[in-house]
Amino acid sequence: MVSVGYFKELWVDWNIEVLVLVSFVLQIILTIFGSRRRYIPGIGIRFAVWSAYLLSNYVAKIAIGKLTDIDTKQFDLSEQKLKGLLAPLIFVQIGSPDTITALSIEDNRLGLRQFLGLLIQVGVVILIIVRFWNKHCSFSFLFLLMFLAGISKYGETVWALSTALTGESGISISEFDQEENVPTLLRQLPESNPGVELILKAYYRFSCLKPHLENWLYKPLYDQSLQWMSIDGYSAEDVFRITDSELGFMYDVLYTKAPIIYTWQGCILRIISFLSLVSTLCGLAILSSHASAKVQLQYLVFTYVLLIGGVVLELYQIILLPFTEWAILKMMRYHNMPVVMQCLRVLGPKSSEWKRWSNLLGQFNLLSFCLHDKHLKYSRIIKFSGIDMELRKTRSRTRVEFPNKLKELIVHEMKEVDNARRAKPVTQRGHWALERHGCLNDEFKWSVKRDFDKSITIWHIATDICYHSDVQYGVTNSQIEMGKLLSNYMMYVLVMRPHMFYSTTANIIFQHTYTELMIFLRTRPSLVKGEGEACRIFRTEELPEESDLDKRKETVVTSDWHVLKDAQRLARSLMSKENKWNIICSVWVEMLCYAASNCPMEYHAEQLRRGGGLITHVWLLLAHKTDKFYTSD
Repeated sequence: MVSVGYFKELWVDWNIEVLVLVSFVLQIILTIFGSRRRYIPGIGIRFAVWSAYLLSNYVAKIAIGKLTDIDTKQFDLSEQKLKGLLAPLIFVQIGSPDTITALSIEDNRLGLRQFLGLLIQVGVVILIIVRFWNKHCSFSFLFLLMFLAGISKYGETVWALSTALTGESGISISEFDQEENVPTLLRQLPESNPGVELILKAYYRFSCLKPHLENWLYKPLYDQSLQWMSIDGYSAEDVFRITDSELGFMYDVLYTKAPIIYTWQGCILRIISFLSLVSTLCGLAILSSHASAKVQLQYLVFTYVLLIGGVVLELYQIILLPFTEWAILKMMRYHNMPVVMQCLRVLGPKSSEWKRWSNLLGQFNLLSFCLHDKHLKYSRIIKFSGIDMELRKTRSRTRVEFPNKLKELIVHEMKEVDNARRAKPVTQRGHWALERHGCLNDEFKWSVKRDFDKSITIWHIATDICYHSDVQYGVTNSQIEMGKLLSNYMMYVLVMRPHMFYSTTANIIFQHTYTELMIFLRTRPSLVKGEGEACRIFRTEELPEESDLDKRKETVVTSDWHVLKDAQRLARSLMSKENKWNIICSVWVEMLCYAASNCPMEYHAEQLRRGGGLITHVWLLLAHKTDKFYTSD
């Protein structure tokens, strides 16, 4: 049996190497999953990236700290050289992969702190190199090569972080043509390759607006000189493809090295770092050819593994460089060259298959949650911790594919919103839709004048009642299904992402509605078995003015508010209209526009790293046609 003392001795001999290996594994995780979080929603990948991002720097810095404590006299010359090489090797790892420079937008605001961290790390690594330097040993020069690679990698990261929120990152428009010549350039592109045109137009729109910068003095698209950048004549699918690309550029600027890699300075840094790694590996192979001692061989093999792994990881990232929208933009500068045009013909169609966001809609149905909600295992312990309800919500939410029919509906309804607001911020959340359908009267107006979270809850329940009423009588069409998807999506955002609605009372409203619904469902003479039956009861029976909940101590937010009566009243008004689904869909899209335009940019940026979302796409489409410096008289 292996004794504890053996493991202690093993840890003493290999603790630095283990830390370096762990750091390298964390870098692999970040390289593979760092950028995939843009199109893979869920807590699993977020936890993996979050933990790897935070641990990688800590582990690397602990290893460097241990290297500073080493007494160089206790090792022979061969082992000392390998130990000293670990310091610049760790420095390369700290530089982080291309796929992630920032975990969240807050990291970009700490660019100056990152620069200070770079200076400290450079100083510590130089100190270690000096301590392990031996002028009589050619091996010591490998320290300099590895240190050069580390400086290049970390320099890229600091550069990307420090320019993400300055408007200076990315490819300059003037690099591939003058602005006035872009319409001609778009016409020169082959008609059989629309992918390149959409990417180019998306980047011009992104570069013009820079949506991640709140105080950017942009050129609005309602400016007559930029009418060629309008996408009003495009199909709904192409409108969302262009928006996908714009949000992809925004994600890259905020969270990756992409904007600086494709500049000439970035190319030089990449060449330096790669050649330095390869040169170090080759130098190690040549200079260590006489190593024969057993212990030395173990350390030598370990160093080889790390160096080869570093070269492979760097090569993997270089291989991926041509298969991005940034590479297509860079090629556009040389579009007149036959070889480049051939590359564009190949990459253009493939670009439509690249994943830019999850293309999923979150869904949460309040009635379904109340009818099928079950307590979790160990619910008493979980409830004591205060996360019982949050876990039950998470278990009940679903995701569905974003259908093209819904894209068409949203694009059509957003044009109506644009006509009503005339480049001003969205200030209404159903008023314009009701007016357009001739319903702006006391029968409906009250429902969109409530607090926003209350309006969403009322319209959500009313939409369910109308939906199951039509399904019961066999009435089905795409518009009904799209209205149901929008209703469930808005409730999903309200319940799971209330901060995006800028609501401070969303949890209170949800808990109040949930309790009212549960009391209503449990006080029925017979068990309510499904949403259809519950909606039939809402539709046909009169509800009491007060419930048991009203006898309890109410909050200021929910006092004198009868959510079920309001939902029943709205549903009956809607069912009296032949065009009720036109009204429902129009109101939901207008509410979505209101929520998207009033949500702070930071929350939209956060949504990009969570797999993206419909509300962020609507926000960007609205921003292009909004005078954000408008002030009311």
